[in-house]
Formats: sequence, C-alpha cells, structure tokens
Amino acid sequence: WSPLGRGNVLDNPLLKSIATNHGKSVVQVVIRWVMQTGVLPLVKSVTPSRIKENVDVFDFELSQQEMLEIASMKADRIGADPDTCDF
Repeated sequence: WSPLGRGNVLDNPLLKSIATNHGKSVVQVVIRWVMQTGVLPLVKSVTPSRIKENVDVFDFELSQQEMLEIASMKADRIGADPDTCDF
C-alpha cells in the first residue's frame, strides 16, 4: 500500500519543511513517520541510491508535534486501504 503515495507527497510544503529541519528528504521523513507510528513501512526500489536513502532513517526522530502535524494532513489514499479492503 504505498506509504509514499506513489510520489504524491514529495512536494508537500509541510513535509518539505520538516525534512529541511532534520537534514533529510521528504521520503525519509515519511518512512520515519510510518515507523514511529508502529508500522513497518514496505518501500521498494531498484535504484541503489534510493535503497540507501530508504534505510537511512535511524539517526533522527520526529518530535511529537511533527508526528501530530503529519497525522493531521489531509491526503488521498492510493490504492485500497488494507484495513478495510476485502482481498
């Protein structure tokens, strides 16, 4: 189920601001947010630089305020919600 919204979140101003504050990319902020909610993000890539970026998320932590700001974002889901979908 795409935690990155198939790239739709990459231009979000809030996420860009948080990423800049941590010296990270938006992708890393989103992956870190998913992890801090207790979910294992399943991101994929075949590009070596993106694979490295995807795992370089253990040297920072989002604040409680940042977690709440991200959680309150209105976003369209891409694909079926695994919690409500009949597979």
